[in-house]
Formats: sequence, C-alpha cells, structure tokens
Amino acid sequence: MAEREDSPVEDGREGRAAPAEGPAPEELPGPAGRPGPGAREGRGAVAVLDERGVVVAWSRAAERLLGVDPARILGRPVTDLLTEVVVEELSEGVTVGPVITDGEAEPGRWGLWPAGPLPGGIRSGVLEAVFTQSPVGLHVVDADLRVLRVNSAAVGMRGIPEREIVGRPFSQVYERFTSLPVEGTLRQVLASGVPVFDRRVSGYPRADPLREHIFSVSIFRLEDDAGRPLGLVASAVDVTARERARDRLAALHLVHGRMGLLLDPVRCARELARAAVPILADVATVALTAPPLHGPDADRSRTLDETLRCVAVWPPHADEAPEVGAEVAPEGRIGDGPYIEPQTAGGPTLVAPIMLRGALLGVARFSRPGRTDPFEADDLRLAADLAAHTAVCVDNARRYEHSHAVALALQGNLVRRGGTGVSTGGGTLETAHRYLPTGLGTGAWFDVIPLSGGRAALTIGHIAGVGPDATAAMVQLRSAVQALAALDLDPHDLLARLDDVTRRLDEERSAAGTGEPLTAQCVYAVHDPVTETCAIARAGRQTVLVGRPDGSRGTRLLEETTALGQEGPPFAAEEIPLPVGSTLVLLSGYAAPGDPALAELMEQLTGPPPARRLSAAALDDLPADQAAVLVARTLALDPADVAEWDIGPALSSVAGARRRAVARLDDWGLTEDTAFSIELIVSELVTNAIRHGTPPIRLRLVRNPADRTVTCEVSDAGAAAPHLRRARAADEGGRGLFISGELSDRWGVRWLGEGKTVWTESAYDA
Repeated sequence: MAEREDSPVEDGREGRAAPAEGPAPEELPGPAGRPGPGAREGRGAVAVLDERGVVVAWSRAAERLLGVDPARILGRPVTDLLTEVVVEELSEGVTVGPVITDGEAEPGRWGLWPAGPLPGGIRSGVLEAVFTQSPVGLHVVDADLRVLRVNSAAVGMRGIPEREIVGRPFSQVYERFTSLPVEGTLRQVLASGVPVFDRRVSGYPRADPLREHIFSVSIFRLEDDAGRPLGLVASAVDVTARERARDRLAALHLVHGRMGLLLDPVRCARELARAAVPILADVATVALTAPPLHGPDADRSRTLDETLRCVAVWPPHADEAPEVGAEVAPEGRIGDGPYIEPQTAGGPTLVAPIMLRGALLGVARFSRPGRTDPFEADDLRLAADLAAHTAVCVDNARRYEHSHAVALALQGNLVRRGGTGVSTGGGTLETAHRYLPTGLGTGAWFDVIPLSGGRAALTIGHIAGVGPDATAAMVQLRSAVQALAALDLDPHDLLARLDDVTRRLDEERSAAGTGEPLTAQCVYAVHDPVTETCAIARAGRQTVLVGRPDGSRGTRLLEETTALGQEGPPFAAEEIPLPVGSTLVLLSGYAAPGDPALAELMEQLTGPPPARRLSAAALDDLPADQAAVLVARTLALDPADVAEWDIGPALSSVAGARRRAVARLDDWGLTEDTAFSIELIVSELVTNAIRHGTPPIRLRLVRNPADRTVTCEVSDAGAAAPHLRRARAADEGGRGLFISGELSDRWGVRWLGEGKTVWTESAYDA
C-alpha cells in the first residue's frame, strides 16, 4: 500500500504534492496556516488523513508519539491504529482536526497533532515517583481547603494516619502546629497565585509528641490549562536539626560577642542567662560563689567558701526561680561537666558547673518548666561551651576588679582629689573637677597649688600610655610640678624645666629597657587676683577655654606646640586678663571645637557668677576620653585687703615702712603678737632690699581672709639672689632672712621680668 499514487504529503510552504516514498519527515508542516483544533500553537501536523480517513502522511514525530512504523500505516484507514497502537505505552495523546489553509479548512483534509500528556506514561510516572518517594512531605488540597492526598513522608513526619487526613480541612488536621496561620495563608495563595516559601512552623507532631519540631512549609497553587485554580500543594520539610544547630551557634556567638566586652562577674552571669533563653531553656539562673569577688588567687584554694548565691535570673521574676541574692543548692553532687537533674513535674532541668582550673566559680541551671522536650547530647555540649566561656570571662572580670580596686586606691591617693567635687581655693578661686583614675586616666593628673599673695597655680597633664608605667611617670612629673611651683617660676620657665625632667626620666626608662618613649602634655597657669590676670603656658595640644562675665569666650588662647619630651619650638605662653567671675576650663586631652558636651558646659559656665553656678554635675556629660577636667572661677579680693607703698632707697625709709604696715595691720584687726611679728618681717625685708637690692623698691601687704593669712612682699629691681645665712654670735648682720623665716610660716623668692620679690606668709587667728 505504500506505492499508492493517491497518497501525497502536503508541503505547506509551496502547496504542492510530494511523494510518500523516502524517509518520513520529523514533522509535517501545516499547509500555510495554523494547526487544527487542539494542536499546540506553532506546530505542524504529525500525520495527514484524506477524506476517506486513509493515512496519506506519517512523520517521524508520529512514529515516536504512537509507536507505529510508517510502512505499517501509510495508505491504511486510520481506524487500523487501534490495532497497531499499544495504549499502555502511550505517554502523550493526539487530537484530530481539519487542515486549514489561509483561514479556510481544506475539504477532506484532516491532520493529527500532539494533545499533551496522558495519565500514566513517563511524565505521569515521574510525578507519581516524586509524590510517593520524595522525602519532602506533600499535601494536595482542593479549592475548599480539604486534603485530597498526602504522601508517605507527610504521614511519617506528622504521625497521623492517612485515613485521618484525607477529606478533612487542612487547618483541622494540623491544629497542633499553632504558629501556622493556616486558613489565611492558604486562601491568600489560592486567590493570588503567589506562592509562599520557607514559612517556619513549630509544634509537637503525633509521631514525636515529646519534642518540639520545626518545619519549613511552602505553598503553591495548582492550575488547569486555562490558568484556573484547582487547589493547592503544600510541601513541608523537617528542619528541626538544622534550626537547632543554628540556634546553638547563635547562642555561642552572642555570648562571645557580649560577654567578652564585660569586666563585671555579675554582668557576665546575666549575659549567660539571657543567651540561653529561649535557645537552650525557658528559664535560666546563674549562681556564683564567693571567690569570684575575692581576689585573683581565690581559685587556688578549694577551702574557700563555695556557697552559691543567685546573681542572675532570666527572664526576670520567672516562676519557680530563686530570688537574686538567695542561696542556691543544686540537687546532687556537682561534677566537672553538665548533667541532667532527675525528671520532675516542673520539666527537665540541665545543670552546668562554671569551673576554671578545677575551682568552682558558679553554677548555671537551665530549665524547661511545663514542657516535655528532653535535653539532648547537643544541648549538653552547648551548656558546657557556654559555661566554659563564662568561667574564663568571670575569672578575667574578677582579676580586673581586683586590679581596678588597687589602681583606684593607688591613683586616687596619688592625685590631689578623686571623683568629682567643688572647692574654694584660697578664697580667690572656686574650682570643680572630674577625675577618672583608671583606664585612660592612669596617666592623668591635675592640681590646684596655692601660691603667695593669694595667687594659685592650676595644672593638668596626661602621660602618653596606660598601665603601671604611665602611673609611675605621672607620679614623678606631678611631684616635679609641685617642686617647681614652690620656686614660683613663670609658667613658661616651669614647663621648660619640666621638659628637662621628662627627658631624664625617658633616658632612665630607655636604659632599663622598659616602657615606650616618655612624652606628656601639660598646662600650667597662675592666677593673680590682685592684677586679675592669668599667666598660662602649654606643652602639647590640650584644650584650654575661657568664659568671661560679659558672655565672651576664648577658645584659641594658645598655639599648639610639641609635648614634653619631644623636640620642637618653645612652649606656647600667654598672659590673659581674667576679671572677677571669669571661668577657666582645662582638659587633660584635646576636644574638638564643635563638641556638643563642651559647648553645653561653656553655655552653663559663661556669664555673671550669680546666674551661673559652678557645679561638678556639669562635668559629668563630658566624654570619657577626658580623664581629668579642671574648672576654676575667679572670685573677688576686697581692695581693702591689699596695701602697697613705694619705699625710698635710704635706710631712713625703713621706719616709715614699719609705721604704715602697723597701721594697716591695726585696721585689719590682727592681734598684737601677729602684728609685731609682721612688723619685724617688714623691717628686715625692706632693710635687705635697700642694702642689697636696686631701686625702685615696693612693699605690699595682702590679707586673705579665706585662708587667714597675711603675705608680706618686698620687690626691687636687683638680680642678686637672697641667701639665707646662719650668722655667728659675733656677726653684726646676716640675720634678716633667718629672722623672717622664723617668724613666718613660709617664705620664698619670686623672679619678675625685671628684678625679684621676696615674700613671707604668716597665719593669724580669726
């Protein structure tokens, strides 16, 4: 039948008949038009029939589709396919329709086209295999949200027989998984067609009712060929092990990140309790022994008090948890590793000892009240890791607290004052300060040093570096500043000599091979209440600010220079007016001009004294990198408390000087003994100035009611330094300075730009 001449194959591109002989084409193009009904768009017929239903064309695609060789079907009625085709082996159906050319059906011409997969076959077999053999739990849900079918994996994971699932509402079947918003989620996917991926749900499946399981659920919509919704497919994967492992890793990471920054044993215990909830337990309590707070060597003795006291509970005020501070006694003997307490009605409990080098530092107790989930081997390992890290951090915190206490005591005793406070210095200054003696403050110092004539020296400095070496260097430089201040040097000269001291100390450290090169910053200022001026010098770039009663401020009083111990230009020095009510702010370090806390401080301190009170609380908001802060406000010195006279170069002027001094002392109401001593001092100092000094000569008396002192100053233009002598019995002179020193409480020499001033200071009774 293959030789029949009435079996043409239509060539749809040129519209002419082609012989049937020869190899069959892969696909028969449709005749210059669209395919027949049921055919897929863009594909030609796989076979062609004539008006008698005889097969006149058979392509290789038809051969593969129906499993029939062309030689066995060409020229035969299409009904013979019923005997040639093996239905069980079909994977795809066919559809029959007229062959259309230029929009019109050709009379007596019919074509066969693929019609898509049939139930069964390869594709259906793949789907069936996925559904029955996949480890992922699958559910088919209809448009009414009732379960039509489930696979064996879903049945196994949930522990619910298939007969109790199929036909029932999905939300009712899985009501044990309360975290899944079943109804709303399913209807949303069914209506929108937008799938939901990786939604976490948890619950206690019937297959394992004692343990909480976590599932990753994804929901997709089923559609027909026209895109109409048919139902839903929900897949579920048990990710309990993966989620638990991730949570345990997160807990360790959290503890390492938070606890490693803490230097307080109690706060370390709190972080352990917080990190364990809810990953490891629902309630966590941590108790510590006495040794963590009793020095660095407590772990070397097992005879110390090991009574456990609760220091942390999380969540706070949890039921069945001990009160913070209460004594805790775990059940059973505390071993070297975590263990599970005997099961009670309150739920499983895991105890982890916090031990380091064989010494018990504390105990962590993790419980799951009201739950049945037992602790697993991974939970014990997590508890052991948490306890081990906590033990190290608690031990570090304990050692730090001990070192902190020692440093605080040492540093606080070495520096003039610790903490914050307000004081009135000598009646001419009101000062406030803030001092942080540890951390960055280990190398910082400040001082308010009273000088003669109601003057006061303000100094603040900072050694580069931290630790014991910085503390030792701070002590040495602070002592040097006090010794040099006693010489009443000009601030610039004092810093120059302090620089020499710094270099010598650095040479000693270098020779010993200890510590980094020694450098320091320092500000030294001298306030004179009589002239209402302040001479100030700075080595380094410390911040110095001035606020005046009229509201004006000075922020760039001095140029930046090199620090002490470094090569560079001379230190910056300046003399500035400082009227009564002015505020001087000295910082141990540099602060940016736009620092908001510093701007707020100056706003509080600038202005008339009655409206702007000096308070230590105003310094609390300054950054912690300023280890020392010193603020001074100038006070008034009554003009009646200052008297000065010009003295002639003749010895006869001594008597007049004594009379004027005695008159002023009587006005001040001093006792007869005090007045007589000061009269002798005036006589001796004026005599020495006339004999050994150079005119002009001036005498000044300054009374300081706040300190109850009287300062006697005699100035001359001579450069000769006075020398205290101890005269022999036969000597007629040489006793002036000795007498003055014996009658006064203090005496000294202050060098001026031209000449010097010899002064004494005597206390008087109120």
